[in-house]
Amino acid sequence: MDPIPILTLEETSKVGPKTIEKVLSIFPSFKPSDPSDLIEILKKAKERFGRISVPDIQAVTNGWNKAHEIWEHSQEHNIHIISMVSPEYPKCLSQISNPPVLLHVRGNIDALNKDCIAIVGTREPTEYGIDAAERLGALFAKRGYVVVSGLAKGIDAAAHQGALRANGITIAVLAHGLHTVYPSKNKELANAILKNNGALVSEYSWGTKANRRYFVDRDRIQSGLSLAVFVVETGIKGGTMHTVKFCKEQKRILVVLKHPSDLIDHPKTSGNAQLISEKQADIVFENDDDIDLVIREMKRVKKELLNQDKKKNHRKNSIQMTLNLGKKNNKSPHF
Repeated sequence: MDPIPILTLEETSKVGPKTIEKVLSIFPSFKPSDPSDLIEILKKAKERFGRISVPDIQAVTNGWNKAHEIWEHSQEHNIHIISMVSPEYPKCLSQISNPPVLLHVRGNIDALNKDCIAIVGTREPTEYGIDAAERLGALFAKRGYVVVSGLAKGIDAAAHQGALRANGITIAVLAHGLHTVYPSKNKELANAILKNNGALVSEYSWGTKANRRYFVDRDRIQSGLSLAVFVVETGIKGGTMHTVKFCKEQKRILVVLKHPSDLIDHPKTSGNAQLISEKQADIVFENDDDIDLVIREMKRVKKELLNQDKKKNHRKNSIQMTLNLGKKNNKSPHF
């Protein structure tokens, strides 16, 4: 569907993700002709769900104009904008509890629906961690998996580079709009990802600057796109632990690298040691032979997610049929 109506809602004050999801549940392909029409759609949603704030015409007009501006910039820079009701939206990501309503994608949009593994870790790794991340990125790329990470310095960058050196596809999930690359030192790496049929992905629109909260939100997308999350190296309080939390919530496979004995007590590997000792890791990765176990478990998760997707689509179709019957004789705006 045309993403501009959803972009308009995102850019309109007093309209949040929950409201947008409610609108989409009733009108999955709504096409307002102007801001006034969009207000009527919001009023219809309020009638059904209640507790929805309907903004005034000025707020919606401002959002409408901003959405068209974002769309024009995105078109100029070859950025796709896909909604959660689009057939191109990644199926794995659609199964999480709070999927992004819109995804902004630069590069190979088809990569989002391939089998992915997130390889994550600290920005300040040991030499062993850097080498391991590169090796693992290459290892999984050679087995046909798309490597997902966050383009940060350290483990993320090494995982991307490993996948590229194996001529594999890799996806970078960013915590800001696609008008820039952060950190700027990884612009060359971002270009290499695009040249090798990979993608840059964000839930944030053109011009949105990074902030701390966005990095946490980004972590749920890294996990949500993937069948497994591989923790290469992290401290106990590292940002990687957010991705671990999302991995568990989303029922993905948590793989944790076991470090050699001389690094087990190192502060930069303390998170790995804790995840292993507390038996939070689904797979403790001790050597490269363990890749077959990881792949076997990822295939199992993929099968479960596909079954969930079928059930979800069946429920969605049933609800839509009921709604269509209910409004059959009612006059409504352009939906």
